[in-house]
Amino acid sequence: MPKHTERETESVMGWESHKRLQAKGFTNKQGQIFRAMAPVLDQEGLITPTQASYVVQHFDVPAVVHPQQWRLLIDGHVRQPISLTFNELRELPGRTVRMVLECSGNDAQFFDAQSAERFIGLMRNLDPEYQGRRWHGGLLSAGEFTGVPLASVLEKVGLKPNALHLRAQGRDNGSPDRVAHGLPPSDKPVAPFNYDKGLPLEKALHPDTILAWAHNGEMLEHLHGAPVRLIVPGWPGNWSVKWLQRLEVLDKPATCWYQTEYYYYSQSPDDPNREMITRMPVKSILTFPRDDDATLAKGRHVLRGLAWSGAGRITRVEVSLDEGKSWHAAHLEEPREKWLWTRWSLPWDFTAPGACSVLCRATDEAGRVQPREAHWNYLRKNFDGIAPVKMTIA
Repeated sequence: MPKHTERETESVMGWESHKRLQAKGFTNKQGQIFRAMAPVLDQEGLITPTQASYVVQHFDVPAVVHPQQWRLLIDGHVRQPISLTFNELRELPGRTVRMVLECSGNDAQFFDAQSAERFIGLMRNLDPEYQGRRWHGGLLSAGEFTGVPLASVLEKVGLKPNALHLRAQGRDNGSPDRVAHGLPPSDKPVAPFNYDKGLPLEKALHPDTILAWAHNGEMLEHLHGAPVRLIVPGWPGNWSVKWLQRLEVLDKPATCWYQTEYYYYSQSPDDPNREMITRMPVKSILTFPRDDDATLAKGRHVLRGLAWSGAGRITRVEVSLDEGKSWHAAHLEEPREKWLWTRWSLPWDFTAPGACSVLCRATDEAGRVQPREAHWNYLRKNFDGIAPVKMTIA
C-alpha cells in the first residue's frame, strides 16, 4: 500500500489519481495574488478546502497585522464607541456558519458569447495554460466560518435609536479601475480609499452575520482577510469585507463606491433606476459530466451537481436531457442547510449514441426557480441562467 507522510501535498493518501484540490491563482505586476479560481467541478464534499477557495479583491493585499496588534474601531451612532482587541472579541459567545461564498461576477462569461470570448481571452493572457471551460463556476466556494455574531458586538456598544445602517471598512486601500470594471471612463479620477460596504441594519443584526477569525477549522489566513473579516451569508462575496478595521453605525445609507458606482443592477450606465445587489440568486451546476470531458459510453451514468441559493435551503433540483421539454426530479442529498449548497444526483440510462445537452435547474424554499435565461444587466452580475453541458454518447 502506498506510504502516507505528513509532508504529502500533491496526492491524497499516496494515490496519484486523487490530487489535492488547489485554487488557480493569478498575480499582478507586484506578484500578489489578486484572483484565485476554485476547482468546484472537482470538489467531492460540501466544504471547499482553504487552499482551493476562491479569492477576489479590488485593491492590493494590505500588510499583515498580528492578532495581538489588531484593533476594531466601532463608532458612529452608538452609545459607547470602543476599540476592540482580538482577545476581547473572542471573549464573546461564538457562532459557526457554513455557507457558499460567491462573487457577483461568477459565470459572467455566460451572459453572451461576446463576453465569454473577452473573459476567456483575458485569462489566457494571464496564463497561457488556462482552460476556460474547466474553471466554470470558479469564483465561488463553500466554507465553514467561526467567529462572533455582529449583533453581539453591536449590543456591546449600544445602538442609538436613529441607527439604520452599518459601514464596514477594511484595511485594503486603492483606487477603482473603471475600465477593468467595465465602466465608462471618467476624467475625474477617484481618490484612494479603503474598501468598504454599507449593510442595512436588519442584515447586520441577523444572527448568522458574523465577524470571523477562523475558516475551515483553522485560524483565518491572511489572503482570506485575517485577522478578522465580516461574513454576510446569502449575499455575494463583496459584502464579506476582509481585513476588517472599522464598523461605523450610520443614520442613513452609506455612500460606498462599491455600492453606488459598482455592484448594482441596471440596464445601462445612465439608467437612473439602479438596484443594489444583495441576495444571491438560486443556482445549480452540473459537476458530472462536465463540458471539458463529456464523451460517455452508452449505459447507466449518475449525473451529479450542486445547487445553492441566497434565500434559503434548496427544495428541488430538476434535470432535462431534451432541451427543456421535460424535467426529471433529482435526489437531494443531506444535509440541506440554509446557506450551504446541496449535492444532487440523478441516475440515467443513455441508450442511444449521439450528441445531447444536460440542463439543470434549482428551486429554493422562497419559491424562486432558476430561470432558463439569466436576468441581463449591463455589469453582468449574478448570472443565474442555465448553462447547458453538451456531451456525446459513444
